[in-house]
Amino acid sequence: MAGLAQYSEYFQNPLFSETIQEVPVKKGYIGSRFLPNENTYDIDFNETVLTRQADMADIVDSGAELPLTDRDPVRRVSGEITDIGQSYIVTKKELAALQDKGNAGRRAIAEKQLLGKAALIKGNLDARMEWMKWQAMGTGQLAYNKGGIKLGVDFGVTNIEVAAVKWNAATPTILADYEAWVQDYVDLNGFSPDVYVTSIAAIRVMMNDVALRKAITGYSDKVLTIDELNTFLVSRQMPKVEAFDSLVTYRDVDSGGARVTQRLLDAKKGVFLKEGGEIGSLLLGPTVENSMNPGMYAHTIDQQRPMRSIIEVVAAAFPKIMEPNYITITTVLA
Repeated sequence: MAGLAQYSEYFQNPLFSETIQEVPVKKGYIGSRFLPNENTYDIDFNETVLTRQADMADIVDSGAELPLTDRDPVRRVSGEITDIGQSYIVTKKELAALQDKGNAGRRAIAEKQLLGKAALIKGNLDARMEWMKWQAMGTGQLAYNKGGIKLGVDFGVTNIEVAAVKWNAATPTILADYEAWVQDYVDLNGFSPDVYVTSIAAIRVMMNDVALRKAITGYSDKVLTIDELNTFLVSRQMPKVEAFDSLVTYRDVDSGGARVTQRLLDAKKGVFLKEGGEIGSLLLGPTVENSMNPGMYAHTIDQQRPMRSIIEVVAAAFPKIMEPNYITITTVLA
């Protein structure tokens, strides 16, 4: 049986994979600002992180022997890259439309629809990779136990803060909490975080806080905007707040395939982060389907019994957290 690749050049590689890789990541996914994707040919990674000795040089007597600095202390970061993927079985109707030699328009529509399905699958892989990033940054761990696949990883994030009085309770101390957490971050790392990522619900609580309103506008009953809040925070050498409420939907294989929707970041939490890959990256490793080359790979499979074609998109990915101290996870809402 001739398959998709024989009926349309768009399903031939490398064009098929290149086309799928050009599909943009969903606009609401911001994880790559903090954990950018990084290709690797390794299945396992074991890396040494140097903690630089920033010891100020001594003042010495002319001609005296110069004091030595200590060797850089090291710590290990390791893990195993995980396969992810999804497939779509092409229907006989779709395959027949692609084979219709007498109707170029029908073939073009069929091509577009199947490429759209492949793009959707690519988006589903993007969602899983975004989920991985926010498991690392939003919880400090990656826990997965579905369909016989078990993952349990602790990324070593120890900066965990909980508001003594939740921000949506009576008489919270939002500004004092925020200032204290930022100062703890500065004391630990020597610089401020770039941003505080949290839910719009938490930001609305901040904007409606009487004490914050009065501190910013001079009036406890004046409506506060996010721009005003951020201008105030920046003026006090603290990071801006940013709303992040993206959701992912998946089929729960342990519940009969029921669709489940999940937030990428818990609405009750907020995270102080550094941008630009300083925290780490999401490693994209090699796959068997792609001849042990890294990156997302799309291909088609043609079967005889039963006779059908399958579109498959695969990747291998795992978060590599090099600087867990650049993450502070806070719980602010009840």
